[in-house]
Amino acid sequence: MKILILGLNYAPEKVGIAVYTTGMAEALVRKGHEVHVIAGRPYYPAWRIADGHNAWTYGWGRENGVHITRVPHYIPGKPSGIKRVLHHVSFALTSLFPALFRAISFRPDVVLTVAPSSIAAPVARMAAAISGARSWLHVQDFEVEAAFATGLLGNEGRVAKAALAFERWVLTGFDRVTSISPQMCGRLVTKVSGISTRGTEFGLIAKESSGLV
Repeated sequence: MKILILGLNYAPEKVGIAVYTTGMAEALVRKGHEVHVIAGRPYYPAWRIADGHNAWTYGWGRENGVHITRVPHYIPGKPSGIKRVLHHVSFALTSLFPALFRAISFRPDVVLTVAPSSIAAPVARMAAAISGARSWLHVQDFEVEAAFATGLLGNEGRVAKAALAFERWVLTGFDRVTSISPQMCGRLVTKVSGISTRGTEFGLIAKESSGLV
Protein backbone atom coordinates (compact mmCIF):
# COMPACT_ATOMS: atom_id res chain seq x y z
CA MET A 1 0.00 0.00 0.00
CA LYS A 2 1.14 3.53 -0.74
CA ILE A 3 0.80 5.92 2.19
CA LEU A 4 1.40 9.67 2.25
CA ILE A 5 1.81 11.23 5.70
CA LEU A 6 1.65 14.97 6.35
CA GLY A 7 2.98 15.99 9.75
CA LEU A 8 4.78 19.04 11.06
CA ASN A 9 6.90 17.15 13.60
CA TYR A 10 9.21 14.26 12.73
CA ALA A 11 12.61 12.83 13.67
CA PRO A 12 15.22 13.86 14.75
CA GLU A 13 12.93 15.49 17.32
CA LYS A 14 13.03 13.17 20.32
CA VAL A 15 9.98 14.30 22.28
CA GLY A 16 6.34 14.92 21.55
CA ILE A 17 4.40 14.11 18.41
CA ALA A 18 7.50 13.50 16.29
CA VAL A 19 8.28 10.28 18.17
CA TYR A 20 4.90 8.76 17.33
CA THR A 21 4.74 9.92 13.72
CA THR A 22 8.26 8.65 13.04
CA GLY A 23 7.57 5.33 14.75
CA MET A 24 4.37 4.86 12.77
CA ALA A 25 5.99 5.65 9.41
CA GLU A 26 8.93 3.32 10.03
CA ALA A 27 6.67 0.53 11.32
CA LEU A 28 4.54 0.74 8.18
CA VAL A 29 7.68 0.45 6.03
CA ARG A 30 8.75 -2.64 7.95
CA LYS A 31 5.36 -4.16 7.17
CA GLY A 32 5.99 -3.71 3.46
CA HIS A 33 4.19 -0.45 2.73
CA GLU A 34 5.68 2.39 0.71
CA VAL A 35 5.63 5.55 2.80
CA HIS A 36 6.27 9.17 1.89
CA VAL A 37 6.33 11.79 4.65
CA ILE A 38 6.06 15.55 4.26
CA ALA A 39 7.37 17.15 7.45
CA GLY A 40 8.68 20.40 8.79
CA ARG A 41 12.22 21.15 9.83
CA PRO A 42 13.11 19.93 13.34
CA TYR A 43 12.77 22.64 15.97
CA TYR A 44 10.93 21.22 19.00
CA PRO A 45 11.11 21.53 22.02
CA ALA A 46 13.76 24.29 21.85
CA TRP A 47 11.78 26.36 19.32
CA ARG A 48 14.88 26.88 17.23
CA ILE A 49 16.11 25.13 14.11
CA ALA A 50 18.11 21.98 14.80
CA ASP A 51 21.78 21.78 13.88
CA GLY A 52 22.34 20.68 10.30
CA HIS A 53 18.99 22.01 9.09
CA ASN A 54 17.90 25.22 7.42
CA ALA A 55 14.53 26.69 8.37
CA TRP A 56 14.12 28.34 4.96
CA THR A 57 14.93 25.59 2.45
CA TYR A 58 13.31 22.42 1.19
CA GLY A 59 15.05 19.09 1.57
CA TRP A 60 14.61 15.51 0.38
CA GLY A 61 15.98 12.22 1.62
CA ARG A 62 15.29 8.72 2.82
CA GLU A 63 15.53 7.66 6.45
CA ASN A 64 15.01 4.06 7.61
CA GLY A 65 13.12 3.30 4.42
CA VAL A 66 10.82 6.33 4.63
CA HIS A 67 10.89 8.89 1.82
CA ILE A 68 10.93 12.34 3.43
CA THR A 69 10.31 15.81 2.09
CA ARG A 70 11.30 18.59 4.50
CA VAL A 71 9.57 21.92 4.05
CA PRO A 72 10.63 25.33 5.38
CA HIS A 73 8.46 27.15 7.92
CA TYR A 74 8.47 29.99 10.39
CA ILE A 75 9.85 29.09 13.84
CA PRO A 76 9.09 31.71 16.51
CA GLY A 77 11.74 31.95 19.20
CA LYS A 78 9.11 32.98 21.74
CA PRO A 79 5.83 31.44 20.58
CA SER A 80 2.84 33.61 21.48
CA GLY A 81 -0.70 33.04 20.25
CA ILE A 82 -0.41 34.87 16.93
CA LYS A 83 3.13 33.60 16.36
CA ARG A 84 1.97 30.01 16.82
CA VAL A 85 -0.78 30.58 14.28
CA LEU A 86 1.74 31.99 11.80
CA HIS A 87 4.00 29.02 12.53
CA HIS A 88 1.27 26.57 11.52
CA VAL A 89 0.05 28.66 8.60
CA SER A 90 3.58 28.77 7.17
CA PHE A 91 3.82 24.98 7.33
CA ALA A 92 0.45 24.62 5.58
CA LEU A 93 1.54 26.95 2.80
CA THR A 94 4.97 25.43 2.19
CA SER A 95 3.65 21.86 2.33
CA LEU A 96 0.91 22.53 -0.22
CA PHE A 97 2.96 22.11 -3.40
CA PRO A 98 4.91 19.01 -2.20
CA ALA A 99 1.66 17.38 -1.05
CA LEU A 100 -0.09 18.01 -4.35
CA PHE A 101 2.99 16.88 -6.28
CA ARG A 102 3.12 13.62 -4.30
CA ALA A 103 -0.60 13.16 -4.77
CA ILE A 104 -0.12 13.20 -8.53
CA SER A 105 3.25 11.46 -8.87
CA PHE A 106 3.04 8.94 -6.01
CA ARG A 107 -0.72 8.24 -6.21
CA PRO A 108 -1.12 7.18 -2.58
CA ASP A 109 -3.86 4.85 -1.41
CA VAL A 110 -4.10 6.67 1.92
CA VAL A 111 -3.28 10.25 2.90
CA LEU A 112 -2.82 10.59 6.65
CA THR A 113 -2.29 13.85 8.49
CA VAL A 114 -1.47 14.52 12.12
CA ALA A 115 -2.98 17.26 14.29
CA PRO A 116 -1.24 19.37 15.38
CA SER A 117 -1.11 20.90 12.81
CA SER A 118 -4.84 21.04 12.08
CA ILE A 119 -4.31 24.21 10.05
CA ALA A 120 -2.48 22.04 7.50
CA ALA A 121 -5.25 19.41 7.46
CA PRO A 122 -6.96 20.93 4.40
CA VAL A 123 -3.74 20.32 2.47
CA ALA A 124 -4.07 16.59 3.20
CA ARG A 125 -7.72 16.66 2.16
CA MET A 126 -6.77 18.24 -1.17
CA ALA A 127 -4.03 15.67 -1.75
CA ALA A 128 -6.45 12.83 -1.02
CA ALA A 129 -9.07 14.28 -3.35
CA ILE A 130 -6.60 14.71 -6.20
CA SER A 131 -5.15 11.22 -5.88
CA GLY A 132 -8.43 9.48 -5.12
CA ALA A 133 -6.99 8.25 -1.82
CA ARG A 134 -8.79 7.68 1.45
CA SER A 135 -8.20 10.50 3.93
CA TRP A 136 -7.21 9.95 7.56
CA LEU A 137 -6.89 12.51 10.36
CA HIS A 138 -5.06 11.48 13.52
CA VAL A 139 -5.57 13.80 16.49
CA GLN A 140 -2.70 13.91 18.96
CA ASP A 141 -4.01 17.01 20.70
CA PHE A 142 -7.04 19.28 20.46
CA GLU A 143 -5.31 22.52 19.57
CA VAL A 144 -8.24 24.86 20.19
CA GLU A 145 -8.84 23.43 23.65
CA ALA A 146 -5.13 23.71 24.41
CA ALA A 147 -5.14 27.35 23.29
CA PHE A 148 -8.08 28.09 25.58
CA ALA A 149 -6.49 26.26 28.51
CA THR A 150 -3.14 28.02 28.23
CA GLY A 151 -4.59 31.46 27.63
CA LEU A 152 -3.19 31.76 24.11
CA LEU A 153 -6.75 32.25 22.91
CA GLY A 154 -9.77 33.61 24.75
CA ASN A 155 -12.67 31.16 24.95
CA GLU A 156 -15.28 33.79 24.08
CA GLY A 157 -15.85 36.12 21.17
CA ARG A 158 -15.71 35.88 17.40
CA VAL A 159 -12.17 34.52 17.23
CA ALA A 160 -13.02 31.66 19.59
CA LYS A 161 -16.18 30.86 17.62
CA ALA A 162 -14.23 30.90 14.36
CA ALA A 163 -11.57 28.58 15.81
CA LEU A 164 -14.20 26.10 17.01
CA ALA A 165 -15.99 26.23 13.66
CA PHE A 166 -12.73 25.53 11.83
CA GLU A 167 -12.00 22.61 14.17
CA ARG A 168 -15.42 21.12 13.49
CA TRP A 169 -14.96 21.54 9.73
CA VAL A 170 -11.61 19.76 9.90
CA LEU A 171 -12.91 16.89 12.04
CA THR A 172 -15.86 16.21 9.73
CA GLY A 173 -13.86 16.31 6.52
CA PHE A 174 -11.95 13.03 6.67
CA ASP A 175 -12.87 9.44 5.89
CA ARG A 176 -11.39 8.29 9.18
CA VAL A 177 -10.54 10.12 12.40
CA THR A 178 -8.45 8.56 15.15
CA SER A 179 -6.85 9.61 18.39
CA ILE A 180 -4.43 8.34 21.02
CA SER A 181 -6.74 6.94 23.71
CA PRO A 182 -10.35 5.98 24.43
CA GLN A 183 -10.71 9.25 26.35
CA MET A 184 -9.56 11.30 23.37
CA CYS A 185 -11.87 9.36 21.07
CA GLY A 186 -14.67 10.15 23.50
CA ARG A 187 -13.88 13.83 23.10
CA LEU A 188 -14.13 13.41 19.33
CA VAL A 189 -17.62 12.00 19.72
CA THR A 190 -18.74 14.86 21.95
CA LYS A 191 -17.28 17.49 19.65
CA VAL A 192 -18.86 16.30 16.42
CA SER A 193 -22.17 14.51 16.11
CA GLY A 194 -22.05 11.53 13.80
CA ILE A 195 -18.32 10.98 14.19
CA SER A 196 -18.77 8.01 16.52
CA THR A 197 -18.63 5.50 13.66
CA ARG A 198 -15.28 6.88 12.54
CA GLY A 199 -13.50 7.78 15.79
CA THR A 200 -11.26 4.89 16.79
CA GLU A 201 -8.21 4.50 18.97
CA PHE A 202 -4.94 5.03 17.15
CA GLY A 203 -3.50 1.83 18.62
CA LEU A 204 -5.62 -0.07 16.11
CA ILE A 205 -3.44 1.12 13.25
CA ALA A 206 -0.93 -1.66 13.88
CA LYS A 207 -3.68 -4.27 13.51
CA GLU A 208 -5.15 -2.59 10.43
CA SER A 209 -1.92 -1.77 8.62
CA SER A 210 -2.70 -4.18 5.81
CA GLY A 211 -5.91 -2.27 5.14
CA LEU A 212 -5.74 1.18 6.65
CA VAL A 213 -9.25 2.20 5.71
